[in-house]
Amino acid sequence: MIRVIAENFLQFVIVSPIIIIFMKNRNPETLKILGSFVVFYLLNAILLNLPFAYPETKISNGNWNWPGKLYAVLGSLIFLSIYRKFPLSDYFLTFKQEKKFIYTGVGIIVLLLLIHCVYAYLSPVKKFDLETLLFQFSMPGIDEEIAYRGIMLGLLLKVLKSKNIFLNPAIWTTSLLFGMAHGLFITENFELVFHLIPFLWASCYGLILGWITIKSGSILFALISHNLGNGVGMLIKMQ
Repeated sequence: MIRVIAENFLQFVIVSPIIIIFMKNRNPETLKILGSFVVFYLLNAILLNLPFAYPETKISNGNWNWPGKLYAVLGSLIFLSIYRKFPLSDYFLTFKQEKKFIYTGVGIIVLLLLIHCVYAYLSPVKKFDLETLLFQFSMPGIDEEIAYRGIMLGLLLKVLKSKNIFLNPAIWTTSLLFGMAHGLFITENFELVFHLIPFLWASCYGLILGWITIKSGSILFALISHNLGNGVGMLIKMQ
């Protein structure tokens, strides 16, 4: 677990200049919100990796990290139940959509799905595996969208200033953290490993999903796009 904490501490340090430069102010209230962001960020990572650090917490025998994802989602719910400073809509945790963005949102989902399909078609072929499909069609989007495009983005929007949505530091920060979660690691031997392509893919994807979330007012489009892209992409790889 020390490795996980060190890994996520490093990731936070990398994005910290963005947070420092774009903080609205340094008053106690802002610092408390930022502190809540850091606590949640570390809590989410710890719960996600709990089954690997403590095998007795692994409640399923599958090949994918079902327990870690479930613990992470549960941790998000507990965080929201304890930290009640803002309504759920401020974390984009609502089914209500901005009506004028619905058609645009659907179009973006379709476009992202096509990109996923092309990328998957060009990737190495995998054997058919039902568990993999079920996992990819469900868990990544639920856990990661609630965490990154929901709670984390919602908190950072409270403390970081922005002139427009395209240069929004909250979106950039969560997207870079999302990218590093997929591409920057510390091994068991405490060696630093960086995978450029997964980092760029996840970071760019995070930017688009963050933009969709703010424009639609909900994580719903991002969650659907995430799970559809993962699931359909994996299905194509299993041709």
